[in-house]
Amino acid sequence: MASPGAPSADTFESEAQGLLDAIARARKRVDGVAGLVDGTLDRFRERVDRLIRESEVDNWRQVRIFTRDVDAIAADLGKAAKEKRLSLRLVAGLDASLRKARKRDFYGARKAWRKLDRVAEQGAEVRRLQISYREGYRAVEARIRQLRAQVDRLQKIPKPPSSPEDAQEFNERVDAFNGAATAAYLDFLARSRADQAIPLLLEASQGTGIGVPAPPPGSDPEPLLRLLNNASPQGEAFRSRSFYGLLELPGYSDAKLTHVFGDARLIRSALDSGWAWLKAIRDDERRSLQIQWSEDVTVLKRRTPSIVGFVDRLGKLNDAAERGRELAAALQDGRFDAWQSAARLYATHGDSAVRKWRGTLEKDVETMNKEAAKLAAVLKRFPDPAKVESGGG
Repeated sequence: MASPGAPSADTFESEAQGLLDAIARARKRVDGVAGLVDGTLDRFRERVDRLIRESEVDNWRQVRIFTRDVDAIAADLGKAAKEKRLSLRLVAGLDASLRKARKRDFYGARKAWRKLDRVAEQGAEVRRLQISYREGYRAVEARIRQLRAQVDRLQKIPKPPSSPEDAQEFNERVDAFNGAATAAYLDFLARSRADQAIPLLLEASQGTGIGVPAPPPGSDPEPLLRLLNNASPQGEAFRSRSFYGLLELPGYSDAKLTHVFGDARLIRSALDSGWAWLKAIRDDERRSLQIQWSEDVTVLKRRTPSIVGFVDRLGKLNDAAERGRELAAALQDGRFDAWQSAARLYATHGDSAVRKWRGTLEKDVETMNKEAAKLAAVLKRFPDPAKVESGGG
């Protein structure tokens, strides 16, 4: 597909031929004038111009530096004339300007320097035309490389196993399950009794893939479990606290803990021993039951049923379990794998993968191939810019 501003074969052909004709005419006007097209004259004129502009000298040292610079330019000018890098006519014009400058006649030096303006402009015109031709030629070369790279990339895109709509619906199903599962989990942490929540969380953290953090090294939830299993009537207020309610207890004073829950030292000791684990659960509360649509299918086949079973035990808050069972069924019959592969292709290749599914990508590739071939054919009919600049075009 053509990009805005991309060179076309017809446009380049007409413009390039016009530029070549203009270069030939411009070169004819300066034919045989050495040092004009290659910029030698311009470099000498810049040095003389700088010399004249910096010519205000008011002491012997500055006069000596000025004279030295004049001699250096004159020597280089003589060398260029001897090597035939600069036409004698141009050398004479520059030499006249230098002689005037040496005599401190800077007005005359500038006047002599100005006499070369017209011929210098003729050389500059040739170079401008050559630059335009070179840029156009290189732009076509770049366009050909771009088209061939695009063709190579697009030809490697496999056809997605399902439609863009199915892939989008798949992403939405995963997101909906994650949202429902997280809501059920947060409700469980906020409402369930600690003597029911803590054993269930500990069981879920033991390598089931559910995502509930396991007790980190140095953390021991056993004292907390023993305290929660204590069936004494005095401990009922402690056992009935929610998970989040347990996290509030370290902020209570010893007097309040003793008054409401019993032995403050026993409660603090139990909470301190498992605090790192409780904090990890709280920190990961919104990530624990999540599944990613891009996860490895083998891992998801193990994780998803475990998560669904865990959500079932959290209580019937919403339809998270039903959504999870639908995903688990799709994992078993292969639909999940197909949706996942399609979603990956659409995420990686975007509109190109969509066109591959709809069957229009092949036509685009054929169009690009034709454009690249047409540009290459046109390019072969024109000389390389290096040859044009050397005067061989």
